[in-house]
Amino acid sequence: MRAADSTARPGRLVWMDTGLWKGQVKKRAEDDGLARARSRILEALLTAYAEGSLDAPVPAGSTFGTAERGGCRAYLDENVCERAETRWKRQERDRRGGDPGFGLLCEVLLREYAEGRIELRITAAPSGGTGSVAA
Repeated sequence: MRAADSTARPGRLVWMDTGLWKGQVKKRAEDDGLARARSRILEALLTAYAEGSLDAPVPAGSTFGTAERGGCRAYLDENVCERAETRWKRQERDRRGGDPGFGLLCEVLLREYAEGRIELRITAAPSGGTGSVAA
């Protein structure tokens, strides 16, 4: 899916825990049969968060920020990123003050996914064209 992701969506470097992105999320995605779809996973999580159907809890006593952080390339729809980031900034300013970064939002959502507290399902629907017919 990497080629499809890179041509359909602009690449974005997200500053977050590199071990989470390259290790834990990759492993969970492989277990889910989505090995080459990490950007789509993140985009689905951001979409659900932006729509209000998913929360992004930062655990009390969190060690976020102590892990090795770096630029992790993801291919994301900019509109989804903007909507999620707007909600995140408003939410976190109300909770703790300050201006939380987009990378922390991604990290929180991805950690929930990697640790099994969020499940993703893929649903296929006909596009309206003529497709295959099952016999």
